[in-house]
Amino acid sequence: MILAYPMPPGEEIFERISKLKEKMKQHKIDSCLIVQNVDLFYFSGTMQNGYLFIPLEGEPILAIKRYAPRAIIESPIKKVREIGSVKDLSSVIKEVVDEIPKKIGIELDVFPVNNYLFLKQILFPSEIVDSSPLIKDIRKIKSAYEISMIEGASEIAKKVYELAEKTLSPNITEMEFAAFLEAHARKWGHQGYLRMRSLNSEALSWHILSGKSGATLSYVDAPAGGMGTSPAFPVGAGFKKIKENEPILVDFITCYGGYHTDQSRIFSVGRLNKKFIDAYEATLKIQDAILKEAKPGVSCETLYEIGVNLADKLGYKNNFMGPRDYQVNFIGHGVGLEINEFPFIAKGHVYPLEAGMTFALEPKMIFPDEGAIGIENTILITDDGYKKLTDIKEEIIEVKKE
Repeated sequence: MILAYPMPPGEEIFERISKLKEKMKQHKIDSCLIVQNVDLFYFSGTMQNGYLFIPLEGEPILAIKRYAPRAIIESPIKKVREIGSVKDLSSVIKEVVDEIPKKIGIELDVFPVNNYLFLKQILFPSEIVDSSPLIKDIRKIKSAYEISMIEGASEIAKKVYELAEKTLSPNITEMEFAAFLEAHARKWGHQGYLRMRSLNSEALSWHILSGKSGATLSYVDAPAGGMGTSPAFPVGAGFKKIKENEPILVDFITCYGGYHTDQSRIFSVGRLNKKFIDAYEATLKIQDAILKEAKPGVSCETLYEIGVNLADKLGYKNNFMGPRDYQVNFIGHGVGLEINEFPFIAKGHVYPLEAGMTFALEPKMIFPDEGAIGIENTILITDDGYKKLTDIKEEIIEVKKE
């Protein structure tokens, strides 16, 4: 169910903090200072500009630069303090602990070096260690509330794809079509802004690529890039006009309450040729073969190898997940508050699947100078298998010529 302004329950927030404290104890970390906005939201329920200090023993405290009155409303954390500068952090921390902890965990995977060096001076003589592995390990398992948010995003996605089928026509540009879908998605609750956890990574909903655009590579770590609007944003939909009888990849991410679903479908105006139809059938077979083995205990790399080996067997070794020499080393990526979180269905990711993990599975084929073909669904790992959270028909969506 789509709510106007979803807020995570207080008990959910405190359960997350408890899990972090358990890991802090295991890793002998005295405290954590949450600095990244998505992690701040995850552990406090607010994304107002500030910091969350979590001691191993005692209550957490929020130090907010802007806007504390709103953080008080949004967060169940009882202790919220307004600060004028990061320099005030040490005095705020001393409200909940007797002295500055010896070891403080911070998300060093995303924290800028200059900020780190400055904070190190403020928190001297504390040792600052990387807490990001602990946090990402907690966040990879989704609660019932989080799954409900992802399902909400999936509801919006279903409406988007139904609208796309009703309104797709040739001779409009990719960007015109993308903007039309985006506008309606926003009305239905899609937050628009998407989040990724890495330097220089940018995400977009309007990954709508027609014909040769689907075979246009770019800087993004994805099988297909697209032309985009200029060299300043060289990815996603561009100004190419959609034509008849060409594959149209609609890879439209939706986000609700901070949580993403990622899905792709192939559209066409008129019938595609046999080459593209056969390739699409191959991606369905690859998806089904991977999902047949998707359950707790199976390693992510095993699922990756199933997909790669089957693509090779079906004759698509040089097209699967990118053209030859430019293929990406994954078939799936975790989705949640960010669209590049654990687990990754990828080479080298040998850890096992666990119940509660959610990921986007996206077997795709790229044909140089011709286009992209493929499918993508958001998957939930259950106690005994999996569940598709994407509720959109999986055949090629063929729109009749006018």
